[in-house]
Order: sequence, then structure tokens, then C-alpha cells
Amino acid sequence: MSGFTDNMELRKNGFIYEATEATSESMAMLPMNRTMFIGQFTVAPPAKPKLDYDLDSPEAVFKFYEPKAKVEFQDESGNSVNETLEFKNVGQFTKKSLTENSDYLRMVNEKKAEHDAFARKLQSNKVLQKLLTDPNKKKAYITLLQALIQELESAGA
Repeated sequence: MSGFTDNMELRKNGFIYEATEATSESMAMLPMNRTMFIGQFTVAPPAKPKLDYDLDSPEAVFKFYEPKAKVEFQDESGNSVNETLEFKNVGQFTKKSLTENSDYLRMVNEKKAEHDAFARKLQSNKVLQKLLTDPNKKKAYITLLQALIQELESAGA
């Protein structure tokens, strides 16, 4: 029994492993026979859990389970905007893809692009920059903009 606790005996029986190569070189490739575990991507839990052994790729999993998510957005007025997002592949979890697949997010993204373009135009407009340096002209310009906003709102735009 005393020989069993000897390090040489433990090494011989495979209980102690000493890497003789650099860590990255001693790593083996994963075997091709893998098992894929899938989490719940739907709102309602399944009535009865089902094991499916024919799903061999993420695309097959998405096609079989058809994951959806009901999401609630809040608009600038504080109202709720409800949408159901559907996913066909892993790539649809990116910001760009989520925006493209959601009417509300697409609208918000378009508004943001318009605001960014308007801000760039304002920053590069020399006449406007000069106008804003004079307090009286700035006040008159703001009054004019407020009148335009009221006119647009009363027209229903």
C-alpha cells in the first residue's frame, strides 16, 4: 500500500499528469461526435419535453423549435410598444439584425440617423454658427423654430 502513494506509481496508473509540452500544443481537438444542449427560446414552456436526436446543426434547431420572443419597448411618450421577434439563426441576435427585424427598432434607428445627419449639418453650417453667437438673433431663431413646430403639430405632422 505504501507503494501506491508513491508519485511514480500514481503517474504510471494515470492519476498524475504532467504536461511535457506547451499548453496550447498539448490540447487535443474536440471529437466530432458532440451533443448539443438547447435552452428554451420560447415564451411558453413546452407541454412535454421532447428529445430530438436528428438536430445536427444550429440551423436545424432553429428550424425545428422556431424560437420567438415577445418584447415590450417604451416609446418617447412612455407608451408600450409590443412586438414578437422571431429568430431563424444565431446571426439574428446581433444589433443590426435585431434592428432590421423589428419595426419599432428600425423606426428608432431611422430617427437616430436623421438626428445625427441634422446635427452634422448644424455643426458645419457657418451661417447658423454666426447667428447663434448673437444672443438677440439666437432668441429670434428659437422663436421661429418653436412657431414652426407648433404649425407642424397643428397640421398633424
